[in-house]
Amino acid sequence: MGTKQKYSILCILLLGILGAAYYYLSLEKRPKNLIAIVGSQKITIQDFESEMKRRGRHQAANFDKNQLLDEMILRSSMIEQAMKAGVDQKQDFIRMYENMLIGQYKKHFLKPKIDTVDMTADEIQRYYSDNIQTYTQPAKARLAIIYMKIHSKMSDAKKQQIMDRMIEAHNKAKQKIPGRGFGPLSVQYSEDQVSRYKGGDIGWLYENRSYRWDENIVKAGFALSNIDDVSDIISTDKGLYIVKLLDRRPSTVTPFKKVQARIRHKQLLDRRKQTERNFEKNVKEKTSIKIYHDVLNQITVPEKTLQKNLLPVPSP
Repeated sequence: MGTKQKYSILCILLLGILGAAYYYLSLEKRPKNLIAIVGSQKITIQDFESEMKRRGRHQAANFDKNQLLDEMILRSSMIEQAMKAGVDQKQDFIRMYENMLIGQYKKHFLKPKIDTVDMTADEIQRYYSDNIQTYTQPAKARLAIIYMKIHSKMSDAKKQQIMDRMIEAHNKAKQKIPGRGFGPLSVQYSEDQVSRYKGGDIGWLYENRSYRWDENIVKAGFALSNIDDVSDIISTDKGLYIVKLLDRRPSTVTPFKKVQARIRHKQLLDRRKQTERNFEKNVKEKTSIKIYHDVLNQITVPEKTLQKNLLPVPSP
């Protein structure tokens, strides 16, 4: 064997030894739990087992590890290329990621607080007692009116003429009248266009509430003792009235049992909202915050969009 051949064989052996040494050295440096490297990402035994568990097939006898690894490599490759393309830097992605982050934070730290919010039976009863007016329906009366208009610019003679006409209507109203309320008298005498063709009936009115009629009109109606009683003539800034009581209902209190569930539901909602507000306040207090109002003041707020652009699009 020539010298050159011996030299070539020696070089091949040396390269083989060096290659083997490099391989074994690289094995020593490589983490023992590392399965694959995909770009800048690594797939470890823990990652693989976690994915098996997530899929619910980690105990299956026919589970194909190579197929799962190939899927994980594809996923990691997609992530790698997406990051290289700058997808993770786009504003909509950042917003979505931040919302998910906030959601997870609330799930782990706010939800447990909200889940513990409750209301005892005694607290519900106490709330009902303290707010009994909320569950009390005031007395109500159904009234009818006859109205004649008088204003300050009228002459005394004209005012007297209207008063005489109202006295005439009042005398007739005290008699038995066919029909609802004041019956035909309201058509003949009343100037209230809403009620005159309904016997003067202005419907059910609750005590101590404001309506379009003068408060003295409503008070006079509630002051009547019996159904079909008629008030005296009432003079107001807008004119003359007589009132008739058509029906009445006393004040009623809704029983506790009927509103117990509603009170609990509403109070739990209020308490949970307060718990969330307290949580949000605490989050800001634990965070270092610096606001530069001079920069904020430089921002110009766009003018409101034209109303026509805010109208809903009709359904096709």
